[in-house]
Amino acid sequence: MDLLPLIGDVDEFKEIMGIINKEMDLVSLSDENLRRVFMIFEIAGGVVNGRTKQVTEADAEQLWCSSVDGVVAVAKQVIDYACEMNFQDLDGPLKQAVVEILRSACNIVSKQRVFDSSLQGLLEELQVEVGSTMRERLVGGKLENLTKEQDTLPLSWPRNGRISLEWIQLLISTFKWSSWKDPKEFRNVMPVTVVKKLISAASKIMREERNCVKLRVREDSEVIVVGDILGQFHDLVALFEENAGFPSDHRYFVFNGNYVDKGSWGLEVLLVLLAWKVLMPHRVYLLRGNHETKNCTLAYGFWAELCTKFGKKDCKLVFDKCLECFRTLPLATIIAQGVYTTHGGLFRRTCSASTQCSTGEKRQKLDTLSLGSLREFAKVNRFLEDVPENDLLSDVLWSDPSSEAGLRENTKKFGLLWGPDCTEEFLKENHLKLIIRSHEGPDARTGADDARNMLNGYSKDHDTVSGELYTLFTAPNYPQVDGFDNVGAYAVLKPPLFDSPLFLQLKAAEKPEVPPYDVFIYEDMDSDEGEDSRLTDSDEEQDMVSRDAVGKKDSTLMVTKVELNKKIQDQAEKIKQLESTVELFLKDRDDRSRRMEEMLSTLLQQSSRKKRGRGS
Repeated sequence: MDLLPLIGDVDEFKEIMGIINKEMDLVSLSDENLRRVFMIFEIAGGVVNGRTKQVTEADAEQLWCSSVDGVVAVAKQVIDYACEMNFQDLDGPLKQAVVEILRSACNIVSKQRVFDSSLQGLLEELQVEVGSTMRERLVGGKLENLTKEQDTLPLSWPRNGRISLEWIQLLISTFKWSSWKDPKEFRNVMPVTVVKKLISAASKIMREERNCVKLRVREDSEVIVVGDILGQFHDLVALFEENAGFPSDHRYFVFNGNYVDKGSWGLEVLLVLLAWKVLMPHRVYLLRGNHETKNCTLAYGFWAELCTKFGKKDCKLVFDKCLECFRTLPLATIIAQGVYTTHGGLFRRTCSASTQCSTGEKRQKLDTLSLGSLREFAKVNRFLEDVPENDLLSDVLWSDPSSEAGLRENTKKFGLLWGPDCTEEFLKENHLKLIIRSHEGPDARTGADDARNMLNGYSKDHDTVSGELYTLFTAPNYPQVDGFDNVGAYAVLKPPLFDSPLFLQLKAAEKPEVPPYDVFIYEDMDSDEGEDSRLTDSDEEQDMVSRDAVGKKDSTLMVTKVELNKKIQDQAEKIKQLESTVELFLKDRDDRSRRMEEMLSTLLQQSSRKKRGRGS
């Protein structure tokens, strides 16, 4: 922009600079509006200083970066003050104001990251500090609650409806905190409305995916394949934070199903993975496991978990949304044209997906099992709450490999048993090199030889001419209580062909010592009387569980609270400074917001008038 026509308006542009510097709340602006404000500021500065060269986008970006650098330093100082603050001494409005200040600091850093991707680590560090300040503190390796009351606000759905990396990090830190609390408090930090919106957003994406999703992987990327998690939320977080890393443009994730049941945090596992799916739909792929069905979730704890966390009023609503989501989950992936992943395994041939069969032909084909094709697989109806027995969909979720040749019904449960010859046929027919399936943990392989007992998190079950078949199980020390001394595992697939898996171990993360949810006796889901009786029983049982869990931590919390209070007393001056800042923030917040809106409107009007003036 040429500044010569504006030279005479120095006083006006000094006023503009003063308003932007002192009165505008830049934190709440969108990236687009923030760019415009910085451009206006740079233009005004050019006029005031008598500069005649053109103002470019590069000038605005340089100003942006230098300004945000300074603000980030101040934001971190405020967080340091907050870390030493005794929240018990603050009333409700002051607590809320502290939270808003800390969230503003995160927004500032996120805007800095737009220009410098190397500051990703700084943002993550700051997010952890914010979550730690408001939700949990680790003192001597033990968790300490800052107050006896809940000192965190409920999570809210992003205002623009778009999930961000920062929102997922906040989600994870909130779930970490709430996992150490009474599970009935969960509804106070994760409202039902947010749960519904998140599930709906992810389900909309997955509904459009095919039964078998084909991944075209970038040559400079890696693919992480993950097996059963089964409600072990803390181990999932450890997988991301300490082992495989988070999803990114160069890191794909394929999850082979079984997210819920057995463990105490199935909902947390599911919601975190759905959030990643919404944020990075072409980097995160979620497949369906046998536990993502109505019957299994009623029998193995997920229904009881929801009843405890959301109570009588909302548990069925959340349960129905989860079932809706489960129906949309794809069944398999083919990675880089050579690797097949699924939850259970191979499947039988059916008549429904090819030409129509006569009654006699259909009976003959049902009596004689033969291996199904991917063409049939592509046409199966997966959008069911439960899977019918002796069906292709049941096979995909329940089948297991066997050392014996042939294809036969699994008489101990659903699905099929298939031998190495079937694996060879499937690989050869579909031009594949590798199969990675899940479904079986150490409990399913009890008594098996060392190579197949799953205590290392994986096993090579078939090694054929065309390729290999592996079983992958990711949950360590499974099941959650009195489990096996097993490690979990995940597979890393690297270019150029992605068909030579590297299996890495996942050790159990620290987690609260609480039992999983007791099994409910399912009577009639649609019966209000039956539902009420089940919920009442669950509430009583979970009250006992929660009291026991909290009681075990009381002695540790007493010691850590004394240490924290002593530290807080030593930092009294910093506390006063922050409280003063909070009071000023509460006093000026509404006025600054109003002035910001008025200023933006005025600046845009002035810019429009000047353009019309130059045009005439």
